Amino acid sequence: MNDIAIQFLGLLVFLALIAASYWRWIRPHNINLETKGVLLLITVTMIGGLVGSTGWWFDVPEAFSWDLPPLASRMLAAAGWAFGAATFMTLQRPTKQRIRLVLLMLAVYLIPLAIAIVLFHLDRFNPDAPITYAFFIIVTALIVPTLWYLVRTPVVLVESQPNVLPTRPVWIWLNGVRLLMGLWGFALLITDSGPINLIWVWPGDLLTSRLIAVMLLTIAVAAVYSLQSADLARVTLITMTVYGFGAALANLWNVTTGKPVQPLYAIVFGIMGLVSLWMYRQSSTE
Repeated sequence: MNDIAIQFLGLLVFLALIAASYWRWIRPHNINLETKGVLLLITVTMIGGLVGSTGWWFDVPEAFSWDLPPLASRMLAAAGWAFGAATFMTLQRPTKQRIRLVLLMLAVYLIPLAIAIVLFHLDRFNPDAPITYAFFIIVTALIVPTLWYLVRTPVVLVESQPNVLPTRPVWIWLNGVRLLMGLWGFALLITDSGPINLIWVWPGDLLTSRLIAVMLLTIAVAAVYSLQSADLARVTLITMTVYGFGAALANLWNVTTGKPVQPLYAIVFGIMGLVSLWMYRQSSTE
């Protein structure tokens, strides 16, 4: 099957899932166009991450706009799963706080990467590949409404819960994660090579390094925003659980291809996933 056929099949699956999700989460409610728009944006984010993650995990060349190293491709899939979890929880209970959390995550993930691509990395894109144009169309179509809804969050269906703060252990954990992910993400964002090879694992490939960096920064911002609410903290804990386990597994998967495992990535993200899951379970029973 050629590249265009694969991408067309993926588009059909994507549109079918969007239609099913619209029928499930948006159509039954008597809401105005603006509220439908923000829920549709969240739905598209969820489906896009989940559909794309299959091709990214198996490093299918037609699934992304530039040639990713296999480890980075699998970590991109983990990011897709993490966004899928956050957006699913938001669609299940679309409070204003949860919607703004997802919008902030989208903004932090997409905007720095888009700016860096336009300023420094356009040479990495093949103008003859259809996926190149799809990439820029999708990114633009996500960024514009994300910024609009951040400025003007519409009326939502479900009121936010009373402003209950996270428990002390969750508060400490979120602060620790935001500090670590923020520093790690910033380090990968500004350079592809540094004094510690265990951190900078894509030397000579700054665009890929930045692709991973923006997800770490996204987690850091989500952790900061979630300090104000126990409900938001639960969404962020699940996001960190999914990405932590996914990123750790992405590294361990190297064993199946005869490549070395990146121990720092596997250990740190594995611990992030385990502790976040434990924190979530504890917070759900209180």
